[in-house]
Amino acid sequence: MNPQDSSPFFSSSQMQSADNPLSAAGRFGRLSAIGWYGFIHLVTFFALFAFNLAIGLFNLNTRSLNYDFIQLFNSLAGLGFIVIMVVYFYFLMVVSVRRLHDMNRGGWLIILFIIPLLNVFLGLYLMFGSGTAGINRYGLPRDTAIWEKILAWLIIIMTVLSLLASGSFVSYMMDTTELKTPQEVIQKGTEYF
Repeated sequence: MNPQDSSPFFSSSQMQSADNPLSAAGRFGRLSAIGWYGFIHLVTFFALFAFNLAIGLFNLNTRSLNYDFIQLFNSLAGLGFIVIMVVYFYFLMVVSVRRLHDMNRGGWLIILFIIPLLNVFLGLYLMFGSGTAGINRYGLPRDTAIWEKILAWLIIIMTVLSLLASGSFVSYMMDTTELKTPQEVIQKGTEYF
């Protein structure tokens, strides 16, 4: 029996284990993380929309909201919202932990999301920080699936376009003298409330 046949240490190709993307064990590259963030947000949006339709909070016929939020959250329907949001935050934490693992950092760093201002820097670090090129203490790099790449690039393009559209809208309103100062932007934007 040859040593190359029995031990993966001597083999030239490393076998990749089965990866469960909804488990905190493993790694996510940048595009995988952005793709999964987008997927989780879309699923949560449609789940909340369907739940709102089911309990009668939103009516498609009149396209209006029923503003009995206090009564809603005192009932069992409020428990449904809490369950959806707990599942949502759990999966966001799983993706963040896997992204930290890709950068060879411990998952406990997600506790920094609780601290104001540090959470912004941690989010930027997760999005723009480079992962470990080869194997690290959390395993081999994970291949990014095609659907993750497509969804990630769609989210990146939509984010850039929305920032440009918002900036051009405010610029247009300031050029037409509808708005003169940032305070007026805030007043006009919050006039409804």
